[in-house]
Amino acid sequence: MLQTPEWIWYPGDFEIYHHLLLNTRREERYHQWPAFWRLDDCYHNVRFRKEVLCDHPEEITVYAHGVGHAWVDGIKYPFGKPIPLTSGSHKLEISVARTDGLPCIFVDGVQCASNSTWEANDYSIDWLPAGCNGLYRNKEDDPKVFFFQYEEIQPVSIEQRENGLLYDYGKETFAQLAFENIQAAGDIHLNYGESIEEALDTEHSILIDTVPAGNDSYRCPARAFRYLFVQGAEKGQFELTASYEYLPLEQKGTFTCSNDQINRIWEMAEYTLHLNSREFFLDGIKRDRWVWSGDAYQSYLINNYIYFDPEITKRTIIALRGKDPIVRHINTIMDYSFYWVMSIYDYYQTTRDIDFVAFIYPRMKSMMEYCISRTDEDGFIRGREGDWVFIDWAEIDKTGAVCAEQMLYAESLKAAWACGELLGAGEERYLASYKQLKSRIDECFWDEELGAYIDSFESGKRNVTRHANIFALLWEFADNEQRESIITNVLLNDEVPRISTPYFKFYELEVMCRIGRLDYVSAQIQSYWGGMIQLDATTFWEEYNPDITGPERLGMYGDRYGKSLCHAWGASPIYLLGRYYFGVYPTSAGYETFAIEPQHGGLEWLKGTIPVNGGTVTVALTQEVLEVISDRAGGTVRMNGLEYPLLKDIPFNLTLK
Repeated sequence: MLQTPEWIWYPGDFEIYHHLLLNTRREERYHQWPAFWRLDDCYHNVRFRKEVLCDHPEEITVYAHGVGHAWVDGIKYPFGKPIPLTSGSHKLEISVARTDGLPCIFVDGVQCASNSTWEANDYSIDWLPAGCNGLYRNKEDDPKVFFFQYEEIQPVSIEQRENGLLYDYGKETFAQLAFENIQAAGDIHLNYGESIEEALDTEHSILIDTVPAGNDSYRCPARAFRYLFVQGAEKGQFELTASYEYLPLEQKGTFTCSNDQINRIWEMAEYTLHLNSREFFLDGIKRDRWVWSGDAYQSYLINNYIYFDPEITKRTIIALRGKDPIVRHINTIMDYSFYWVMSIYDYYQTTRDIDFVAFIYPRMKSMMEYCISRTDEDGFIRGREGDWVFIDWAEIDKTGAVCAEQMLYAESLKAAWACGELLGAGEERYLASYKQLKSRIDECFWDEELGAYIDSFESGKRNVTRHANIFALLWEFADNEQRESIITNVLLNDEVPRISTPYFKFYELEVMCRIGRLDYVSAQIQSYWGGMIQLDATTFWEEYNPDITGPERLGMYGDRYGKSLCHAWGASPIYLLGRYYFGVYPTSAGYETFAIEPQHGGLEWLKGTIPVNGGTVTVALTQEVLEVISDRAGGTVRMNGLEYPLLKDIPFNLTLK
């Protein structure tokens, strides 16, 4: 069979290698800040093999990044030289070592081209299908360099200030700066800013650079900014080019409605997510530029309603997990290990990609076993030395066993069991532990008098926050009576502290959608995300408290400009609008069957497209009529308590009034 060659490597090592690079790039003024967890690396000495049956003679050439050789039928050949193959069967084995990057090979041939049909081995026992991703199909490529595209962008204004030049690029971006024809006598100092305040505050701006004197040209690494303050040179003493660096993603989801503000919010949410969709799903593009598992979990869900790009989801899942042995929770955060486990079953439900589940399951199982090993005799998991019990940036009682953590732990046990079942290797003890833990949660954390789940039963404070109660409704820990109590005593109770991060707004508003309060959700989207727009945001922030104004709105972590103003978890309106307003979701794995259950949510009309695993559903809903069409079979329209089959490529119309 004729095949197209591409670069291949040990499976999972592309992701782990680029995760290593990413985790060492964070910078704050004059110092670098590598991640504060173990950084795994790719294997630097690997081998590849394949048995091929040639229908006709051909020549192949093996290219490699690294040193090594090819064995063909027991004869050794160097890289880069043609190798003759006769008709018939041949055994190929290639060894390559590389100390400065990812060892990989490219076999240029017709019948034995390098691709995932090859196997790879790290000189241990097991041979696995080789890794590849379709991005590196030319022999000149090097998978050590991640595949980005570039587009020149122009400032919307250049303003002469007393001490320098202020460039405004109109909106947040991530770009490389290139200086040419430099004529300045001394160093040129650069201060980047997500806000104008940060760029002009030369003593405190997070990202800075210096163009050393004596250079005719200088290229800066790609960084996040909207504003750039240049000191040490005047107009005419240099030529400056900014190149936007981005991952090309096909936008498959669209949304418009009768509310212009919500339309703008949706568009800004897409731009926010796209900026943070790079090698992996990042948290933010300025400060950390790391991959955080809890942040990424939400990005996976949002991705399903805008790009439906499974590759970036898989890359992120692989990178976060790293290699065995496990010595700490993912990102050192207990809840983030649970989100990682849960994400794999969620991914399968969306894509039906059983091959990926089979590949990642051994790492999923070892992650689950690590978590189980850290539980106490009562079945609860508590933070130990070195563990970060996060949940959210909120005043949560984290004494001993924390309710929200136990709920996440239970959900991860259920997900690990379900993935094992898909592979015929289900661990019944995971399911038994899930059931037992669910019962214990209700027994220890439900406070009948308060009508809610408390954060901790060990402190005696009986503290109620929204977080565990939101989880209780999302994952059905609460029975019907408890559910109604939580709605009254927590969700609709203004005395319970508000959620102040877009991160947990995601879950809060999803619950409000689940209980039918889309009017509340529409109002929250407009007031919360719209509030950021009123403060001149061009992307959505890591945290927003409408009570904090002025320069203080930019601070976080004790740093004057520590808050990320372009944070992926701020893009959740895309998910909420697609999942609950258009009402499109899978009812069996991979959208083999799916539902379309639209709701107005207080809007006069809405229309758009939703990707459904290789297909597209188009929905238009007004007060008078619902119109749906899908180029994928398996859909069911649900409206006003009735169900209607949706046939492929056949328009569905329903008169509502």
